[in-house]
Amino acid sequence: MDATNAVPTLVALGASLLAALALVPFARRAGWVDGGASERKRAVEPLPLCGGAIVLAGVLAGWVAMELGGRAQAGFVPGRELREFVSAALGREVTLWPLGALLLAFAIGTLDDLLEDGLRPAQKLAGQAAVGVVLALPVVMAAPQDPRAWAVLALAVLAACVALNLVNTFDNADGAASGLGCAAALGSAPFFAAALAAFLPFNLARRGRAPRAILGDAGSHALGLLLLLEPAAWPALALPALDLGRLVLVRARLGRAPWQGDRRHLAHRLQARGLAPVQVALVLLALSLPALLLGWPGVPLVAVGFALALRFAPAPLEARPVASPVRLGPASTADERG
Repeated sequence: MDATNAVPTLVALGASLLAALALVPFARRAGWVDGGASERKRAVEPLPLCGGAIVLAGVLAGWVAMELGGRAQAGFVPGRELREFVSAALGREVTLWPLGALLLAFAIGTLDDLLEDGLRPAQKLAGQAAVGVVLALPVVMAAPQDPRAWAVLALAVLAACVALNLVNTFDNADGAASGLGCAAALGSAPFFAAALAAFLPFNLARRGRAPRAILGDAGSHALGLLLLLEPAAWPALALPALDLGRLVLVRARLGRAPWQGDRRHLAHRLQARGLAPVQVALVLLALSLPALLLGWPGVPLVAVGFALALRFAPAPLEARPVASPVRLGPASTADERG
């Protein structure tokens, strides 16, 4: 590890660990748990929704440590690679607002967590779009007369909606999103990875017991934004994209809305095959490994692995699409617990 990354990484690890030790029991006592009347809010048991706050605490602590150590000397600065990518496309230096976008992503997710039945799909999508606006707004403010700046803003809105939704829908099994995010950030964003690594043990079920905390929408939205900030981590979204793309097609065949939760994710099929939560998380990580190691050239290998995994874990009969002229009702269980 680069010496300039060591202190922020250790600070992020320690801050997230301390936050987890404090927030997990607090969340249970305060009723800060999953629940609600809608399908997607039902969990097997109430689970603390403090995972997002735990990760955010570590990321912000690492961020502060990086700033105190000197941004110019830092080996990793959040959003720097993305800013350089946009600057190269525009042919001039630009400024982004990654911190503002991160805090807004967390706030939108928190609002969705706190409402009994969450935000409506249109409201949630509008909030995700606002995250993209905040991220790229400085580009437009610097050159409002430049059409390319507005194109960057539009692309930022699209990218935010895609990244946040991919991570949000992939957060359907213990450790799935947090484990993949940790691995994706390990090489390019060390203190992001450290914050997630400290939370991961709390996010995995152990010895037949439920996880001690889940990301919630606050955490999955924040994680989606963290991955968006690092272009090197984008290939890691290949597996969530394949999983969501397949589900959109399956739900369309059933006459259901794409955002209507069910138990048809690959993780759920692996669980039905008999794999324990830790094993499911490891399988998902292994499937993403080609993209994590090779970048974009590894994505076709991820697709092949995804197809093989679906054959290994066929859908239970009750979860398979049925050709019927009758519109099927909603499933009895949710695909997301947080």
